[in-house]
Amino acid sequence: MTDRLSFEAQFAPDDGSVERARETAAHVVTDEPGGPFLLAFADSDDVHELVLRRDGDEWHGNCWALDERGDRVERCRGLVYSDGPCAHLWRLRSDVAAGENEIVDAVEARAEQAVEEIVADGGRRFRR
Repeated sequence: MTDRLSFEAQFAPDDGSVERARETAAHVVTDEPGGPFLLAFADSDDVHELVLRRDGDEWHGNCWALDERGDRVERCRGLVYSDGPCAHLWRLRSDVAAGENEIVDAVEARAEQAVEEIVADGGRRFRR
């Protein structure tokens, strides 16, 4: 389950989450393109699991704090107790914009699926 995120509407340069995402070094890893992602800020021992995807102009995502075994403990407090995305999601969004990580774009995924279906049936559905 992901929340609809409004990065643009919630952007304020002096917001604590935006500031932390911009100014604190972080390590982001994923096993496969599109995530989920693991993120740890250099000034913290906490590791968070993130899901971020795009659907046209809309962004959807979630963030969970992990315990030492890698199990989800709770939703990120920065996401739960603020009006906008947490610092972890801001940082991942910034990395996506910089081309450092890739996420799933639902519009592209639907288009690729349609092409695969056309190819699979030999184009019969689209002949006139």
